[in-house]
Amino acid sequence: MTRLNEFIVGVVFIFAMSVLGYFTIIKGELFDSRKFYYITAIFANVDGLAMGDKVMVNGVPAGTVVLTDLLEDCTVRVKMKMYLQFRLYENYRIDLRNQTALGGKTVYINPGKPETEGRFFEEVMTRTDLAGVSLGDPISMIAEMLDENRENIKIGISNFSEFAQKMNTGKGTIAKLVNEDTLHDETGRLMKEIRDTIEDSREQAPVTSFIRAALTIF
Repeated sequence: MTRLNEFIVGVVFIFAMSVLGYFTIIKGELFDSRKFYYITAIFANVDGLAMGDKVMVNGVPAGTVVLTDLLEDCTVRVKMKMYLQFRLYENYRIDLRNQTALGGKTVYINPGKPETEGRFFEEVMTRTDLAGVSLGDPISMIAEMLDENRENIKIGISNFSEFAQKMNTGKGTIAKLVNEDTLHDETGRLMKEIRDTIEDSREQAPVTSFIRAALTIF
């Protein structure tokens, strides 16, 4: 490798390291010029919430999670670094949501409103130990529900299998209606009678009109 190539490689390396350092230090937390403050919320379970996860206020990125701390009563205090100021009312809601179906968590804050359906709510001034709601992982909740209702599911499947077997063998009233041609024949006969009745009514319509006209003369 010539000295020129070595020089070019060195310049590229220095440039890459400079860009990396700019985005990790200058644009990172170390020299973050935005004003921020901290709030904390208490959750029964954080379901894998980690440091650096996003905090959203009505869908707008507003901060990040900086700490999760397990308390003596087994609840979890979540500390969040916030960059946006917002008012908080008594009907606020703070819950955890999945970022995607594959995982990842987001703290979602609905700050509430001062008035909803004729009810008025006071502004909450504190930002310490707010009440959080743990919704739980939907996939885990479905799995837990299936496990708790395993016997009922087995009974339901067994009943459906028995019903299908009766349908195939022609046992029972419904099976007979489905498998036999009687219902089809009766339906066809009924439709024919309805058509004949309509045709008779059409043929008798002129006679009926004549009788009505004759009666009006007298």
